[in-house]
Amino acid sequence: MQETVRSLPQLLKGRRIILGVCGSVAIYKSLEILRILQKWGADVRVVMSKGAQEFITPLLFESLSHHQVLRAESQSWSENPHNHIEIANWGELFLVAPCSANTLNKIAHGIADNVLLESFLAFDGKKIIAPSANTKMLENPASVESLRILEQRDILVIQTQSKELACGSVGNGALAEPLEIAFEVVRTFLQESFWLGKSLCVSGGGSSEALDSVRFLSNFSSGKMGASLALGAYFLGAQVCFITSQMPFILPLGIKIQRVESTQEYFEAIQHWQNAQTQLKDSYLFMAAAISDYVPKNPLKKSEQKKFKKSEIGAEWNLALRENLDILATISKEQKTIGFKLESQNGIESAKSALRAKNLHAICLNTISEAHNPLSSQNNQVFWIQPKLVKDLGMCDKFSLALKILQQAKEL
Repeated sequence: MQETVRSLPQLLKGRRIILGVCGSVAIYKSLEILRILQKWGADVRVVMSKGAQEFITPLLFESLSHHQVLRAESQSWSENPHNHIEIANWGELFLVAPCSANTLNKIAHGIADNVLLESFLAFDGKKIIAPSANTKMLENPASVESLRILEQRDILVIQTQSKELACGSVGNGALAEPLEIAFEVVRTFLQESFWLGKSLCVSGGGSSEALDSVRFLSNFSSGKMGASLALGAYFLGAQVCFITSQMPFILPLGIKIQRVESTQEYFEAIQHWQNAQTQLKDSYLFMAAAISDYVPKNPLKKSEQKKFKKSEIGAEWNLALRENLDILATISKEQKTIGFKLESQNGIESAKSALRAKNLHAICLNTISEAHNPLSSQNNQVFWIQPKLVKDLGMCDKFSLALKILQQAKEL
C-alpha cells in the first residue's frame, strides 16, 4: 500500500474533507484513511459520534488531524464557532467511515439526533458513506431499503467486504480497505463529464516468452506507466480494463485487471476487450506494454514441462529467434488507439513513421539515454505525437504524466 501512496502526487492538495466516525470495531481503519488523505494533500477535520468515543479518544484524531475534533461536548457558538453548521460550511466532501448500521438508517430518514448526523444533514456537498456492520444488520430489509434511498440521493456508498467479522462469523459487512476508500474520495473530486462512463483499455508491463519451463525472454518494464494511466483514467470517471504482466502498485477494485504474460495472451485479451464493446468508436486503447520484438523460434508448448540442462545447451546457448507479432499493426483501429515507443536516437522520426505505418491516432515517445532510463524511473518525459502535432509533455512523475496524456487524448 505504501508504494501506491508514494506513487501519487498531491492529488487532494487544498481539498477540505470532513471525516465522520461512528462507533464500530473498524474505527481503527479511519486513522489510516485520515493519514492517506493527508499524504495526498487534503485538510481533514473529524466529527465523532458518542459511540465512536467509546472506542478511540478524540485526542488521537486531534493529534493526527491538527484540528479540534467536533463532538457534542466541544460544540461552540462563540466568536470562533466550532459546531455542526460551521464545519458543514467549511467542508467540500463529507466521508463517513466507518458508518454503522444505526447511522446509515438514520441518515436515510433524515434523523439528526447527534452532532455527526446534524453535521451531515447540514452539509450540501459531495457525500460518501463506507458502511461497517454485522451481516444480518446490513442485510436487514430496513438497511437494504436505506442503502437504496442513499444511492437515489447521489450519496456514494462504498461496498463492504466479505470476511471474518468482529463477532467471529464470516460474511459481508466489513469496512472497505482504507486505500480503496481513499481512491473513491479522489475519484469523486477528479471525475470529468468527458470521461464518465467511457470505455478505456490500457496494456502495461512487459511480455514474457518462455524459453523453457523456468526461463523466459522479457524486458525491464516496471508497468508503472500503464498502471498510472489505468488509475488516472479511473479517477477521471472511465470504465477501465488494465491488461498487464506487472502490478507495480495497488489499483482500485473498480478497475478490471487481467493478468497476462506472453504476446499472444496480450493480443487475445485486447481482442476480447474490443469484442465486448458496444460503442468501440467512442472507446480508447493505450498500448503502453513493452512487447518483445523477437520471440523464440521454437517456443515451448504450454503443456510441456521441461528445463534444458547445461549439458544439453553446451558452453554457448545460441537462441534461435524470430520476429514477433506486432499487436499494434494487427489489431482493429476502430477505437482511438494510442501507441507507445521507446527510442535512444532519431526518436521523433521513428515515432512518426510508426504512427503512419500502424495507422494510430497518436503515439507517445519515450527516450532512453545514459542520463535517464524511463523503464526503471518514477519520473519520465514523453512527447505526444499526432500527424500534425509534436508536443513535449515535460519531465514529471508518471502519474502526473498519465493525466497529461489523458488530457491530450480528449482532443483526438
